[in-house]
Amino acid sequence: MDQVDHLVEECKSGSQRAQIEIYRLYHKQVFNTCLRLVCNKVDAEDMMQNAFIDALTNISRYKGPDTFAGWIKRIAVNNCIDFLKKRKIEPESREMLPDIADEQSEAEENELKLKVETVKAAMNEIHSDYRVILSLHLFEGMDNEEICLILKLKEGNVRTRLSRAKKALLECIKNIEVHHEKKMMTS
Repeated sequence: MDQVDHLVEECKSGSQRAQIEIYRLYHKQVFNTCLRLVCNKVDAEDMMQNAFIDALTNISRYKGPDTFAGWIKRIAVNNCIDFLKKRKIEPESREMLPDIADEQSEAEENELKLKVETVKAAMNEIHSDYRVILSLHLFEGMDNEEICLILKLKEGNVRTRLSRAKKALLECIKNIEVHHEKKMMTS
């Protein structure tokens, strides 16, 4: 039995120390997952807290064979999807891409920043269903099988949605780049 399994068993027995340790181990991962989906730090914090409340309240339902991390992320993703459906909100900002390395030249840095901003803007513009599946695949590193489990879809549906999401993202990026080029020409 590994450390996490031991903590889960302690949580099932009502140990607050184990609950705190579970939170400490997973809160950053769950927060980042939520942030990629709802695109707002305050809402991501709320979704993360709700995921932990749901998970720890219903810990007796956790049976495996999924990892605990996968189980709590699935809860968080489902909470975020419900939140997005209820609110029909569009993201305010994205903080899902890594910081730019310090050793790059200023020109390379500016070009990379423009590309990052373009991808962020495109992710903000695509449909929330596409944003969810792309975030799980690209930023969470999940394969189709894991996405099937989280979104409760058949693998064929995941492949189709992922393909459509990628096409939508690329189309949106092209539109943003064309708009940016036109803007630069008129300036």
